[in-house]
Amino acid sequence: MGSEDRGCCDKCAKCFIMVINIVIILIGGAILAAGLYWQLSDTGFYKEIFNHDIFNIPIVSIAVGALLLLVGLCGFFGACCEVLFLLKVYMGFLILIMLVEIILAVGCVAMKSEVEAYATNTTYEFIGYYGDETKDEEDLIEKTIDAIQENFECCGVTGPDDWPNYNPTRYNVGNKRTVPASCCKNPETTGCNDDPISTNDNIYKSGCKISMMNFVENNLLYVGIIAGVIVILQISILVMTSKLRTTLEDESYENF
Repeated sequence: MGSEDRGCCDKCAKCFIMVINIVIILIGGAILAAGLYWQLSDTGFYKEIFNHDIFNIPIVSIAVGALLLLVGLCGFFGACCEVLFLLKVYMGFLILIMLVEIILAVGCVAMKSEVEAYATNTTYEFIGYYGDETKDEEDLIEKTIDAIQENFECCGVTGPDDWPNYNPTRYNVGNKRTVPASCCKNPETTGCNDDPISTNDNIYKSGCKISMMNFVENNLLYVGIIAGVIVILQISILVMTSKLRTTLEDESYENF
């Protein structure tokens, strides 16, 4: 049986695998390029923010991007050129990735307190960098924190006092404890953050940590749906690849 005699399912499986892996190649290439840019950048911003001893984001991005690129190329050329070896390698990668996802999920649950503490301490560090052009050369930290505080209607990690405590140069001048304008209920109002925290009713009093945790808890259903879709997609890719591999093996036996 030749490729022209295959049924609709076999042809669809081949096209499905090729299309999915084109997307994987593009995503992997983008992550790899970003990781290389961060790692090779000479700016103090990237070196300070992304290069951590515990979780070195540029190195992780390079590794993840390279892996996705390799997986995508194996899947695409394995299906396009109908190379059994590449399809088998591709299936092995898929199974390995699913196992890693399970391990990471279990690890995040088991190390919830450690992950939470790391995220909290890193955010305190970012608060200290806020407005510092030597640490935040591209204003990414400032824009990110402002967006979080405005959208989640919160201020600081645990509350407004985090700002003068962790960025005293800007927000504890002359013992006057203040916050950025993004902590204001109406940020567009000029001078809404000028008054001291203790007497300022124009700012949010709750911390962003609680607000974000509440947001996640209120949207667990959607998180579960997204996770379910990803799992179903991965299983579908694995099944399609297995179907194409079986078809190619049968054809090779017949030809032999």
